[in-house]
Amino acid sequence: MSQEEATLTTAPAAAAEVIEQRSLVAQIKLVSKLLRKRFDERARAVALSEGAGWGEALTQAQWRALATIYLNAGCTQKELAERLEIGAVATGQTIDRLERLQWITRSSDPGDRRVNRLHVTDTALPILERLGVFADREHYFADVGLPPEKLAQLTALLDEVIENLSA
Repeated sequence: MSQEEATLTTAPAAAAEVIEQRSLVAQIKLVSKLLRKRFDERARAVALSEGAGWGEALTQAQWRALATIYLNAGCTQKELAERLEIGAVATGQTIDRLERLQWITRSSDPGDRRVNRLHVTDTALPILERLGVFADREHYFADVGLPPEKLAQLTALLDEVIENLSA
């Protein structure tokens, strides 16, 4: 077999491997997008059921920030921005809005006066409950339609991918 023939026979295999890798990334991105979309729909439904109450003001940025602060109690504004993958200004505006609604508080970090720690207030707990954020995580992820054993397997595989990419 000539070098040209060898290249032609291995090129499709290499291309297929790249496509599979892209497919994994595309699938992970799509799953993330669809989970956010489903949660947005739930947030909208909660807002509509509440009428002119708190729900009108609940934007995607706000529910994502509120849920992230709940799940990462005591995080800083910088940590929140990193987790949400948004800029410091947008994060600050969202925090200001949530604080005005009395859904979160800022408290000084005892080790560094320049740092504020974020915490969800009791006022926000019914909102988080209605959104299904702190119902046990199994309830939140049950919406993906996988039995618990398959979900555990998928989670373990994704944890392995995350660990490999973090190394």
